[in-house]
Amino acid sequence: MRARLVARDDVLRIVDLLRARGYDVVAPFMGRGRDTWFDLVTDDNRSAVALHVPNPYYPPKRYVLPHIERLMVLRNVNGRFEAEAQAETQRLAVFGIRSCDLAGIKHLDRFYLGREYRDVYYESLRRGMFLVNMACTDPEQDIGPDCFCVCADTGPAARDGFDLQLVDLGDSFMAVAGTPQGEELFSEPIFARAHESDVARRRDVLAQARRSFRANTSWFTAAVRAVSTDSIPEKTWEEIGNRCLECGGCTFVCPACTCFTVTDRAIGPDTYERVRVWDSCALNGFTRMAGGFNPRRAVHDRRNRRFFRKLSHYFVQRELSVACVGCGRCAAVCHGDIGMPSVVEMIRRSLAEAFQSQVAKPQGPVRADR
Repeated sequence: MRARLVARDDVLRIVDLLRARGYDVVAPFMGRGRDTWFDLVTDDNRSAVALHVPNPYYPPKRYVLPHIERLMVLRNVNGRFEAEAQAETQRLAVFGIRSCDLAGIKHLDRFYLGREYRDVYYESLRRGMFLVNMACTDPEQDIGPDCFCVCADTGPAARDGFDLQLVDLGDSFMAVAGTPQGEELFSEPIFARAHESDVARRRDVLAQARRSFRANTSWFTAAVRAVSTDSIPEKTWEEIGNRCLECGGCTFVCPACTCFTVTDRAIGPDTYERVRVWDSCALNGFTRMAGGFNPRRAVHDRRNRRFFRKLSHYFVQRELSVACVGCGRCAAVCHGDIGMPSVVEMIRRSLAEAFQSQVAKPQGPVRADR
């Protein structure tokens, strides 16, 4: 990977360069308080693009897996239905995507493109994306109390998956190219040659950023082992289920969730559309079958399924990562405090209690063999 320096006053010119190359550019913006979002950059709002922001709740995965996506249109023409596929293409650059969200898109890539079947709708949107990763280095803005990417091994700076990565060094940014498309930008005059001292400064900045995380959950390995071996007590799942309000918020803000449902709806007298819509395993109808039978009617069974899907060794082996990127959104939006950090801690505690109860059991007399 090659690295260059960009002056602080010139960093937003990267947005201009991408727009000049024909990309629609989306970037983070910041409103009052913690209100942050990704939006399309225009001539009018370009100066308001924020470099350091609290993590927007609505993940940028929607640009490659839209919340509602038209798959096809059906038309009744003289009593005969004709179907027309609606796969869209785009030339989109996401400027300022965080490392956790980048890991989420990598996870979606493996799910939708990395197996025997490739999703043509996902692929048509993903093919034209340019990703500019902004490393989280500002403890006052980037790193919130719910962030735990250091535990999920996804941040504060991504190792790969980006076209260009920016690390704030104070008076300048270090730009690292992750692809030939990213390196091609280095021909522009805003990029200056970096020296070994700049690389060392980048290393120090990221080390300091890692020490700024306040997350207290680092029990992923224990949770993966417990979920994979089905050794979590049923009462733990029931406790988790009793806290769940079945709102689906945790899945709708998760950068790594892949579930969707498909529905048909009329859009005219003789015209219908088939759309793909994000779905949530928290909702009662998620596992309901066509005949009305629901094998996971109880809410704690659905919570069981969610964390099995996130942490089970079967899925880790199949998709090469835990299906959690450490963004902390689930912890931030959950009214029942059963986001991933809390659940991992509850699993750890239940295993510790089970071990203590085994140790505390009275032992029978020890007989020496004669």
